[in-house]
Amino acid sequence: MVNLNNTTTINEPFSGHSAGPLIWYLLPTVVTVPALGLPANALVIRLLLRKPGICSTSEIFTLNLAVFDTLFCIMVIVEYIRLLWVNTQEAGNFLAWGLNQAGGPMLLCMLSLDCYMAVCHPLVFLRLKDPKLRLSLCITQSLITVGSCILVKLKSPFKWKVILVLLSCVIVIISTCSFLILKSLHQAGPSKKEVHPVKKRAFKIVLTAFVLINIHYIPPVIEYLLREFGPESFKPYSALTCVSYIALSMSSFLQPLSYLIRTKQLPTMSCHCCSAAEATSGAINPAVQRS
Repeated sequence: MVNLNNTTTINEPFSGHSAGPLIWYLLPTVVTVPALGLPANALVIRLLLRKPGICSTSEIFTLNLAVFDTLFCIMVIVEYIRLLWVNTQEAGNFLAWGLNQAGGPMLLCMLSLDCYMAVCHPLVFLRLKDPKLRLSLCITQSLITVGSCILVKLKSPFKWKVILVLLSCVIVIISTCSFLILKSLHQAGPSKKEVHPVKKRAFKIVLTAFVLINIHYIPPVIEYLLREFGPESFKPYSALTCVSYIALSMSSFLQPLSYLIRTKQLPTMSCHCCSAAEATSGAINPAVQRS
């Protein structure tokens, strides 16, 4: 991710701005992520669109996240094909990376803040459930994401530093929300025995966001630091580049998968399939017995 953004250090070792090594480092991402991410995100979008009043709940952020991940899976294929034809460093600056570098982290941050308000400030949270507020937040976040996608295509040496600051702020906010919600969970309710289900659900959401942020976005940050301050073996491309690309891109599959697991949609779907199969077999067996 970093090597796409810092053109002053990348283009020097390659005469004619060739992106030959980058094609091979991106290949595992292009082959695996869209194949896994597109069905998972399509399922999440279908489930969320069927829910009434989704704009007044935190799942509006999950819906936007699934839409962004779907766009990423599509765009990364299209832009990779263009990279094969053009084969230049500039063509390797995918617009799709802006969706993952800015859109995904900001939406996870909004989910964490929403859960924090619901757990620690419930009265204020009830006054902030206006659908217009959540829609305006989603529109603002989308505009920032579009700006980040455009920023990826620019040749400014400061663009990755901007994204690095954005990621750092998101990590701090999500980590703080996780700590505060965990602290609130330790405070027993009136019964002194059970924790309120809303707090349990909010903590699961924030904990998932915290884990996803660390798994998917910390490796690119480490790669950037190694490229800036590490040995020459990490410049301009290395095996760490392939690992960081896969870690960053797999968020488009693991994020919807975590939602399906957390909301227990996968077991529900399998039960429906089993019950449908049993009903079908029950309808066929009498006919077979009569014959």
